[in-house]
Amino acid sequence: MACQGPMKMGYHGVLRLILPLVLLFLFLYMSITKLPGVYLHECIQDGKPCSQIQNDVIEEVKVEPSTSFKLDPSDVQLLEDVLKNCKQHEFQIGRMVEAFRFCVTEKKDILLEEYLTAWRQLIKFMDALGAVFTFISSEAMTKVNILQGYLNGEHGKHYRTVTSMVKYELENEVVNFKELPPNHVPSGCRTLLRLHRALKFLEVFLYNLGMSVGRDKTSEMCADAYRKTLSHHHSWLIRQVAEVAFLALPPLEDMYKVVCVSHHKEAKIVLLTTVDDIVKVYNITQEVYTEHGMLDLP
Repeated sequence: MACQGPMKMGYHGVLRLILPLVLLFLFLYMSITKLPGVYLHECIQDGKPCSQIQNDVIEEVKVEPSTSFKLDPSDVQLLEDVLKNCKQHEFQIGRMVEAFRFCVTEKKDILLEEYLTAWRQLIKFMDALGAVFTFISSEAMTKVNILQGYLNGEHGKHYRTVTSMVKYELENEVVNFKELPPNHVPSGCRTLLRLHRALKFLEVFLYNLGMSVGRDKTSEMCADAYRKTLSHHHSWLIRQVAEVAFLALPPLEDMYKVVCVSHHKEAKIVLLTTVDDIVKVYNITQEVYTEHGMLDLP
């Protein structure tokens, strides 16, 4: 009878054990084979950039989740309590919401320093969900560090906002519209575009969590967000690993603990308010990139 113990672990328990090994195998495989041009936030199909798919995605993601979420007066205090008192975890959703709000200037531009601060909290959120998000959070951290390097560099004053960065890099021919040269540090515009695409994925995922009434599986909500957004920019191999990885996401109750809520009503208030702030930042960035024809930078 003693040998029955491991059998009681359950499907999700087994997945959580093997998932880190699967992800490790993926990164080792990619490193050994040196697959050309396979970036997590880049669209590759049959070894070539699939610009047509990128154009399709641009049209698709124009359909925003319901935004401008309106709080009832009785809910305002609940929201403030959650955002201020969620300090028991490394990830603090209140800090993230505050950073996204401070991103937006009166002239409807995005402050890059605050944008990166918000992203650091998003990375902590992904890390809190376990190894399942490693393949995204590690890449996001790399992009954040690249942009921080530009901010701290000798031309840092030109990287204060998204608009000033775009203007500076275009005027100085820093942006390459054809391909990224080998062993070349990506431009700030290209780097931000990859974070911009990932932000859409997290926005839709958080929206799905907020709209769930408690019966939906987190793996299905995450997979739905992924298929609508980031999957179009990933290689076939990454997409297959991602679909498997999402199966190991913790249940909804554990997700609630990560964002410091205990039930659906609290989750809806906190998460949809968060999504509303993310959407505002995303839309401004989208407009800037659309205006300069930079939504499909290689």
